[in-house]
Amino acid sequence: MRSTAWKNPVTIEDPETGRLRKVKTAREAQALLHRKWPDTAGSRYRDAEQICESVVHGSTPSREARKAFIAAAIEAHLHLG
Repeated sequence: MRSTAWKNPVTIEDPETGRLRKVKTAREAQALLHRKWPDTAGSRYRDAEQICESVVHGSTPSREARKAFIAAAIEAHLHLG
């Protein structure tokens, strides 16, 4: 399995704790998406969920998950640092 690590981590407000945290991989992003995400009905959420899964299984480049995760965070009105 190839690495899912991102060159540039994403700093985001954790939807469960409200604290800022760094997300460095598609797997970490996927875990956050599944933990009390504020907008699970949004299209960007579904896209990010699907793309992160695809990255974890090695069929999509890691950078795509990063982009999709940021879009989902913006859609959910989470603070990005």
